[in-house]
Amino acid sequence: MPTIKATLTLSAAAGQVSTNPLALTESDTLTVDAVPGVGVSRAAINVSGGAAVTLIPSSAEVKFLYVKNTALQSDGTTSTTNIVEVSIGGNSVLRVNPNEWAWVPIVASAAVTAISSSTQTILVEYAYFTRS
Repeated sequence: MPTIKATLTLSAAAGQVSTNPLALTESDTLTVDAVPGVGVSRAAINVSGGAAVTLIPSSAEVKFLYVKNTALQSDGTTSTTNIVEVSIGGNSVLRVNPNEWAWVPIVASAAVTAISSSTQTILVEYAYFTRS
């Protein structure tokens, strides 16, 4: 079975976010199936009020989602300050600001969609992997 190593590091000097320095690192090796899944891809998402773009279709498997707001409009060169709104199972749960990203385990049977928070289309980077 394929594996993915996920590592998250949070760090800040003392006084920046608390009186103590922040130093937190977590990592895990995740066993995934080769399919269904989508490697790192890009998609243009619609403006607010339009149809949300499906990043992960509904299925019976639990998945890991990576999504990044590239801070670019759909042409790939014009910058944007709009937020990517991500819904899981029809519920808006993530707001990904420009140049931010998220790595989230997604419950089985939930479709994942994304839409722009405003009047500009946004180029998002995403991938998903099925948990074994």
